Amino acid sequence: MKIEEIKSLIKGGESYNLEFKESYSDSVAKDICAFANANGGKIFLGVSDNKKIIGLQVTNKLKSQLHDLVRNFDPRFEISLEEIGNILVIDISEGTNKPYSTNGKFYIRHGTNSQQLSREEIREFFQKEGLVLFDEKLNYDFNINKDFNEV
Repeated sequence: MKIEEIKSLIKGGESYNLEFKESYSDSVAKDICAFANANGGKIFLGVSDNKKIIGLQVTNKLKSQLHDLVRNFDPRFEISLEEIGNILVIDISEGTNKPYSTNGKFYIRHGTNSQQLSREEIREFFQKEGLVLFDEKLNYDFNINKDFNEV
């Protein structure tokens, strides 16, 4: 990715697949998790919400922190990092082993926001991903005395 492409994306603003962060903070985990559970996306570290390039010092320690952060996801997850000038681009692919959680919480991308899933949304997410199979669900309406024919 070249700086011209980054500037063009910044000009368009945050979106379903793009998030700006001035610096590294714990909230980055929430956004990475949300992108992994959705269609993937990019986070630009060193860019403010009002589309200004603030820049940050990209160090090996920062890169290591980010890789360690996603290694603690459940299940584990990988990201790729690209340093362009004084911006660090975190590229998050759509997860192949959804759903992902960080610190026991599940997140998904809604518009330009990363939202924590409610209990009901988590259940629906597992069903949508095919992780709750029909024949494994309990049938609470089943009554052995009424539902079996006598032989």
